[in-house]
Amino acid sequence: MISYLKKHRFLIGFGFLLTFLSSFGQTFVISLYLPNIQESFDLSDGEFSSVYSGATLLSAFTITWLGRFIDKVRLTRFTKAVMLSLIVFLLLLAFSYHIAVLFIALYGMRLFGQGMLSHTSITSMARFFEKGRGKAISFASLGHSFGEAFLPIILVGAMYWIGWRFTLVASAGFLAFCIPYAIYLLRKNSNFSQLRKYIPKPFSKEEEKSARPITILKTQAFWMIMPSSLAAAAIGTGFLLFKLKLGIANDWSPAFIAGGFTAYAVGNAVSNLVAGFLADRFSGKNLFPIYLIPGIIGISMLLVSSEMWVYIALIGGIGVTNGFGSTLKNVTLAEVYGERIIGSVRSLFTTVMVFSTALGPLLFGFLLDFGYSFEYIGIIAIIIYLICSLNALRIIKLKI
Repeated sequence: MISYLKKHRFLIGFGFLLTFLSSFGQTFVISLYLPNIQESFDLSDGEFSSVYSGATLLSAFTITWLGRFIDKVRLTRFTKAVMLSLIVFLLLLAFSYHIAVLFIALYGMRLFGQGMLSHTSITSMARFFEKGRGKAISFASLGHSFGEAFLPIILVGAMYWIGWRFTLVASAGFLAFCIPYAIYLLRKNSNFSQLRKYIPKPFSKEEEKSARPITILKTQAFWMIMPSSLAAAAIGTGFLLFKLKLGIANDWSPAFIAGGFTAYAVGNAVSNLVAGFLADRFSGKNLFPIYLIPGIIGISMLLVSSEMWVYIALIGGIGVTNGFGSTLKNVTLAEVYGERIIGSVRSLFTTVMVFSTALGPLLFGFLLDFGYSFEYIGIIAIIIYLICSLNALRIIKLKI
């Protein structure tokens, strides 16, 4: 493993950096600003959920179009454009005083943070690595876990000292500092066969047709993979966004909720690594149907107790499911659709993922506003997970 990392350290480092920086548009970071945003704009849980979900939904539809350009544009240019765009929207949120500006800022953060930076990282790993693809994706995905482990503590501390708006400005400055480093990691790669993939070749007529969203939607594989991906992102995001409210409902302190989030990061990181090695040995599509099981176990703990350990089990189970899913889904997509159109395929699946992260908070927000408990929501989530897992079993017999 050490020799593998040493050999591919620059490309994997590039993937790791971009997934880490995508944290600035992820729900777990935005949720840290939630109390301040709600206070500044006088928004209830349901009202903020509507704004947040609307912005996320719009970004999801944008990714279907925008994400395909990674198959057509030089990777260095594409990366700089995505990172600069995220900086602009972070600054826009920092200086927003009208709800319309808040909506636009959240839209851009979700599009270029959660959506495009993650998409750029994982698509690059899936394209550059034929052998050891699972390990490459899993190592790059650890950037998510790194952000989840350290950014909440850093950002909460920064908000305490300089306020939430200047914390956003500082985040934008950090991103600007990282742009030249990301390009440096790409240019340090000395493998010529991989360097050629920085400048994609034009599609053939057959590849152009295969890369169209409508063609991908007509494939059997899409409907075997998509429901599980949608459910995991929607339900996981809902619990993460409202974790402080879950703590209030169970008399868990905010400090415990913030500290306990480490269980999510650890679960995500470990399962990412394990999934990469397992996928390289057994293939992604053979393992994909079982990845929701840890989430089912974690959520089911809500139904048996309100002790503090339940939060660790819940958040850890969601983390393990997300870690397995992050690697197994992307390896499966590369196995089923091939590396040439992987950017177009992932852009559509990223749209589904971002759409689901809009749907989750919206449903959670309204259910909570109407007085439904987290236990009730947990029962619904478990049923959905079970149905999706049974549907995903069909992909094992799919011929590639």
